[in-house]
Amino acid sequence: MNLRLPVLMLLCLLAASVAGNAASDQIWQPAEHPITVESAATKSIAESVGAPPGISALTPWKLSIATRSGDAWLASEHKLAQRHRGIWREVPNPFGGEPPVSFAETIDARLWCATAKQLWQFDGRDWLALRSVPAGIRSIRATRDGSLWVATPAGLLRLTRHGWVPNDVTDGLADNDVGGVTEDADGNVFAETVKGWSQFQPEMDVDAPITTIISTNLSHAGIHEDATLTIQFIARDKHDKTAPTNLLYSWRMDEHEWTPFVMETQAIVSGLGLGPHTFYARALDRNGNAEFIPAALEFNIVIPWYRESRIMVVLALAMIVSLLLATLALNRHRHLKQSYAEVEKLVAERTRELELANRELLHSQKMNALGSLAAGIAHDFNNILSIIKGSAQIIEDNPGNTDKIRTRVDRIKAVVQQGAEVVEAMLGFSRSSDAPPALCDINAVVADTRRLLGDRFLREMEVRFERGENLPEVAVTRDFVQQILLNLIFNAADAMETKSSTGNPSTRQITLRTRTANTLPKELALAPSPAPTFVFVTVGDHGCGIKPEIMSRIFEPFFTTKALSTRRGTGLGLSMAYELAKKLGAGLAVESKPGEGSEFTLILPVKS
Repeated sequence: MNLRLPVLMLLCLLAASVAGNAASDQIWQPAEHPITVESAATKSIAESVGAPPGISALTPWKLSIATRSGDAWLASEHKLAQRHRGIWREVPNPFGGEPPVSFAETIDARLWCATAKQLWQFDGRDWLALRSVPAGIRSIRATRDGSLWVATPAGLLRLTRHGWVPNDVTDGLADNDVGGVTEDADGNVFAETVKGWSQFQPEMDVDAPITTIISTNLSHAGIHEDATLTIQFIARDKHDKTAPTNLLYSWRMDEHEWTPFVMETQAIVSGLGLGPHTFYARALDRNGNAEFIPAALEFNIVIPWYRESRIMVVLALAMIVSLLLATLALNRHRHLKQSYAEVEKLVAERTRELELANRELLHSQKMNALGSLAAGIAHDFNNILSIIKGSAQIIEDNPGNTDKIRTRVDRIKAVVQQGAEVVEAMLGFSRSSDAPPALCDINAVVADTRRLLGDRFLREMEVRFERGENLPEVAVTRDFVQQILLNLIFNAADAMETKSSTGNPSTRQITLRTRTANTLPKELALAPSPAPTFVFVTVGDHGCGIKPEIMSRIFEPFFTTKALSTRRGTGLGLSMAYELAKKLGAGLAVESKPGEGSEFTLILPVKS
């Protein structure tokens, strides 16, 4: 496309601006109330068209019309009455239940009826819905110039011999809300709006627009038969009475029928036959002036390549040559296949040897993995057994204290159940837990986890619990949360023991904190599921801390730095905590300073 389209559009917009300023040249002008002659007759609506007493007395008729053919119509909200060849008959409402609001008959003897949002035409036998008017219809009026006017709250619709033309305030109407149209004895048309009367003065614009086809690159071009063409056009009113954006367009291909006038400025054409074609386009302004000589575009549909005999002969020869070459290539391939048979046999033998070596390597890797997993299981069971051992020692030291013995027995039962769940937690790497989530008080879960540690552990480490207030209940698997907290607590104890082993005194205190928050930390090791509120459970220590260069690896399975710890870590504690948190839909955050300690935070989403 060349530069003609933007230049034409700019000229049209400038012309529209000039036309908007020249209000005195518009086709609708302000007017006084038209002078009408009121009839002195006092006949009813039914009597005005000569309805017999049986018709006029039984129904509250609202509308009537007598046609040029001698027929007459009466309308109420629920039915119609028609006089045809002197005989009256009543029929049910044919307008879909909508009551009629106005009748009109144009000079071509077409009978019209308007309902609230639909325009109907009588074809001699039935009423047909011809046009929908979503804005609503106030009234209709046929005038002597052959037009049918439709008054709506959004302006006027005028049916001319070229089609429907809208009129609104841009054409000079006092307001878009039009109540009705009337015509005086001299044939002058007036529109009644909410802001006064306007008079139709068609002599203000008697020249038609001029259309220009923009798609000039198609002119005299050779186009393939199966092509789809998009042809663009634009028009300008000769004296700029109608703005370019208000013009209507119609087009046709060759000698076919013209399309209805619409505001589309392009046409999509396909399925054209071979040979020359001509595309025509014309415009219609707001006064109903249509171009007499439309714009034209000539182009040619050419034969596709696969229907050209010369091209097909060349393709046939090329196919024959290709078949000969393919036969030679297949023969060469057969000879190569025979010569490579010995090489393939050697390759197969070497492949079998490599497979045997690979199996031995995989067996060795499996044995190493089983050893690491066994060490991890021993790590978790050692934590649980230390709790059982401490409780048994307290029972042995206090044989006469029934309350303390009952408390320790309950604690042993709880950790035995916890031990049974260690295996399930280990399997969490490859399968989901069957325990359904349930609403839990996180403060109660943390308190129960702290009690599971036993007195001996609490004598070695001071475990403080800073309980958050008014925490919402969270739907989680309680055993998973306890397992995560135990792993984080034992990891904190190992960190402080490691610091003490290096000669640096450490405050042997572990702090458990719970709180709520609406926002997440900037740095997350594991992002939780989206939620409006989160419950944070933090495990803090004063241990050796985590070096920045290994921070990204602390949740890897079998990765450990606890060489100096008496617990001899296996690297599965934090990785299990990570996997269990992922299954809960929870998150993890880590803050640490080397030599000062670390804080691990379990982030639990609170779902509504």
